[in-house]
Amino acid sequence: MLLAAVVWYVDPRALARSLAAVDGRWFAAAVAASVVSNLFSAARWAAIARGLGLVAPLRAAAAMYFRGMTLNVLLPGATVSGDLLRGYQLGRLGNNALLRAGASVLLDRLSGLWILCACSLVSVGGALAVGLVPAARDTGIYALALALALAAPWLPLPHQRLEQARRQALASRGALARSAWLSVLVQLFSAAALWLCGSAAGVQLGYAVMLAAAAPIFIMGAVPLGWGGFGAREAAAVVVLGTLGVPPEQATTTALLYGVSALLQGIAAAPLFLVRSESVDALRRS
Repeated sequence: MLLAAVVWYVDPRALARSLAAVDGRWFAAAVAASVVSNLFSAARWAAIARGLGLVAPLRAAAAMYFRGMTLNVLLPGATVSGDLLRGYQLGRLGNNALLRAGASVLLDRLSGLWILCACSLVSVGGALAVGLVPAARDTGIYALALALALAAPWLPLPHQRLEQARRQALASRGALARSAWLSVLVQLFSAAALWLCGSAAGVQLGYAVMLAAAAPIFIMGAVPLGWGGFGAREAAAVVVLGTLGVPPEQATTTALLYGVSALLQGIAAAPLFLVRSESVDALRRS
């Protein structure tokens, strides 16, 4: 329904013309950048899991990660379905610690979110410094929101269980810090995929500006409102990219192409469900 509302707002005929004009070469490059980003995501998750004392070889983590992408295609809930599967698979990988396996997935998401906001904030500052974006009130509010998101992990929460979870997450900051460079690469390649999707749709924005705008688009795409983030991601793109002068049909096309890229990867990864997992001893040796 949300996606239908976006299409209605954009005008279906204008969106159809924009989709018909997509440059397949730019989109192919976007898919390649997205695949690289997801491989780095799997490596980050494996590093965090090992930091928590879990068995998490990179090859097995990558297979589990892409199986999660397939489940995101099949079930509603954006990334939630795949994340639950990742935690379950890791818990069964000889770890006998399902809660810790689930915690590794949660910390993986939180690390990605925090680094995403940091990258977007740095990019906003750089774009402002060189005049790529106007020094307007909306830009200041956006930069402030990103700064508050970065400060959020250190702000106490009024709910006891949430506060306990926050403290436990901070207690694992060693594993998060060691994997931070992987998080940076994840966001740089994810933003590159979004930028290339925009280029395929004819959007005339530089990479730095697209990185600055990426945070709300990616965050809304992860909100569990539908299948694969479709709808929420497009709505965010229309609002955020619209403030940068991008026509709504091109903004919607950009977000749709980004979602289709993830959809294609989920479909391509489906055969991994037919691959039998290696023994725990073999994984430990690897």
